[in-house]
Amino acid sequence: MTKGVFKAGNFVLQNLEAFIWIAALLFFVVSPTDSAGHFTICPLKLAGFEYCPGCGLGRAMILQLHGKITESFSMHPLAIFAFVVLVGRIIIVFRNHFSFLKRINSTV
Repeated sequence: MTKGVFKAGNFVLQNLEAFIWIAALLFFVVSPTDSAGHFTICPLKLAGFEYCPGCGLGRAMILQLHGKITESFSMHPLAIFAFVVLVGRIIIVFRNHFSFLKRINSTV
């Protein structure tokens, strides 16, 4: 039992970046789509700038994951690209991990 828990914890730590991106996407899936009372952590917006090229990307991804593609595109056109990049990065992290394990096991 302890050995299995240790292996699972080790797997999560070795692929922490992928699990962080998965958690972010899951957070977007359960987030509400309305922007009333919107909270921002954008440093440019908090500093008082009116325009930020990245603002709206997170909300656009939330809309996209809720199936509101046209609203998402009108809020930020790069949301679809950002989603593809995140999913691609998750796949790359896991693929690299398993190919590394395969190389180690073939040399032992």
